[in-house]
Amino acid sequence: MIYILAGIAKSGKSKIALAILEQKKLRMISTDWIMMMLYHGNKDLNIDIHKSDISVSHMLEPYIEGLIQALIDSKKDILIEGVHIQPALARKMMDQYPNKIRSVFLGYKEMDATTKAQELREHAETMENPWYMSMNDHELYHLTTYMIHESEKLYQTCLVHKQQYMEVKDVIKDQHQIISALFHT
Repeated sequence: MIYILAGIAKSGKSKIALAILEQKKLRMISTDWIMMMLYHGNKDLNIDIHKSDISVSHMLEPYIEGLIQALIDSKKDILIEGVHIQPALARKMMDQYPNKIRSVFLGYKEMDATTKAQELREHAETMENPWYMSMNDHELYHLTTYMIHESEKLYQTCLVHKQQYMEVKDVIKDQHQIISALFHT
């Protein structure tokens, strides 16, 4: 089974992925690793790691699709975590490989931008990649406003492609529910 844990940046995907690895003893691939491998390994691909997550997602799509096909063929159970899988790709792969892929998309469309910015500052030390820490408060507020808007777009796209969207209010409190939804327990 391929388990996809995707969604908006800083929605708790990495934290939940670590809990899944401990509980389920799965292997994991991060789409960030795929992005950086292609970026460093073949400059001719022109992958701009500074573009929006959705733009990079479209650049990575054929590689992630190929990875999923290879994993299905090898009958490996694995978790794929990251922002670079869009609901349309998950739906396409689920239709191509019925009952072999499960997905959950995380976002925070209902969160207040100021509250999310404060949360990001408060929890930066516990995050795997707090890339936003060089931002001043005004820049971080604009970033969180943008990500909340992107969460709403993700939610709408999940509805169109019949993918499971989960609103993250508190990643620690929501962790069990998210894992249960992904594993249908």
